[in-house]
Amino acid sequence: MRLGLFVLVAACYAPRLQPGSPCDVGPCPEGLVCSPASLTCETVAVDASVATDTQQILIDGCVPAPEICGNGIDEDCDGSDAECPANDGPGGAIDVSAGGTFTANVANATDDAPNLGCNGDGGRDVFFQITLTAAEVVYLDTFGSEFETDLRVYAGKTCDAIAGMPICNHDQCGGQQSQFATQLGGTSCIVVDQKAGETHGALTLHVIRGGRAAMRLQGATQTNTGDTCTGTNVTNAPNACDGTTGAKDLAYYFTSCPGEIQKLDASTCADPTQTHFDTVLYMRAAGGPILDCQDDDNTCAPRVERPDKGDGSILSDVPAMGPNLFLLTVDGYAGACGGYQLVTTLH
Repeated sequence: MRLGLFVLVAACYAPRLQPGSPCDVGPCPEGLVCSPASLTCETVAVDASVATDTQQILIDGCVPAPEICGNGIDEDCDGSDAECPANDGPGGAIDVSAGGTFTANVANATDDAPNLGCNGDGGRDVFFQITLTAAEVVYLDTFGSEFETDLRVYAGKTCDAIAGMPICNHDQCGGQQSQFATQLGGTSCIVVDQKAGETHGALTLHVIRGGRAAMRLQGATQTNTGDTCTGTNVTNAPNACDGTTGAKDLAYYFTSCPGEIQKLDASTCADPTQTHFDTVLYMRAAGGPILDCQDDDNTCAPRVERPDKGDGSILSDVPAMGPNLFLLTVDGYAGACGGYQLVTTLH
């Protein structure tokens, strides 16, 4: 009987604790150390607060898999279920109506939005929402993010009711981030999607409100016609430009990439028969000061309505350094409004 008991005890005894065994009730055996992150005996002690993507604390016997936040399962074997970002789903969309810079970590987010536009590519995503009381140009970019972004905008739709094909943008300015501007009104949903297969998670989203409705300038040289009498008095030319308040105005917009300096030429006197009032032109960065303004240019031929004087306006080589949104305004002197022809060149 004594011999049989001795054999039974010997068969159940392990001379060494294995990695992953608890160490909060006693010291770890030789060759293992107590990890302060998991309170288990491991081959190397690593503090979770300083662990990196390539220095993870893994539970022995656990097979790592991509983590899914908030499901109560520890897929990546780090000892806990990851917490989802606050705006991981449509119901938690962050309000960006005031504009500004917004950050998030999508490494543990889930893939909730439809992967429409941008070649159908997308992975984990986070949600933002903007509400405007009137039509307005809005600028968005993701420069400074750690991963390749797909930026999707559902114009006029709240995040909990997105449907249809969004406005989509990626791979701008020779890189892998997003940049574009568009006119929005009411409430719109902004989804920042991570390109499928990306692993980094730090996101930076810049939102700049243009402050007014505007039309897009496209291409190097463009000719536009319009009538400022159909607009409203949104902004006024500065006094240094002989500007007076009260004239109705219309605007155009364009963007510049990081570190890029574009120069704008603009004229309302290329064909004086197509402009029918005393124009004022000025350009500014969104939310910033006016960069240049011009009322009457002496090189402009007189218009039909006033043959004694050239009332056309010319801007030349006005610099626009990005990343930013820029607005060119066609305004009138002393409250004047009317039809115009505007010729612009970006170079």
